[in-house]
Amino acid sequence: MFTKTFLSTIAVTTLLASSAAAICPGYNFGITQTGGNADVGVCKCQQWGVLDDSCNVVYQVIASNPCTAGVFDCSPAPITFTALHFDGVDYACRPDANAGSCNGDDIQVCCRNDGN
Repeated sequence: MFTKTFLSTIAVTTLLASSAAAICPGYNFGITQTGGNADVGVCKCQQWGVLDDSCNVVYQVIASNPCTAGVFDCSPAPITFTALHFDGVDYACRPDANAGSCNGDDIQVCCRNDGN
């Protein structure tokens, strides 16, 4: 009996922990600025992370201008990410009120494949 109760408690705890970390419901990925400066040679770069719905970093961009890195499309000022090109698939990106955050970093936009 103890084992069954213990395993049920672990299963529920795991389920709640994983659902609490979910970001961008209904989307494939979220994009966030994942840290401060990343000095790479002469580049005064910033870091942006492409995250899955469980806050796992699936791709990271380190650049002084992420809009010219070939991974993101950006809008004119005020600049926001409008598209993600990842793993041969194009994703449309937009702000979403339910985006959430990962590890203290707010999700800037959520991205999904709209079939294009």
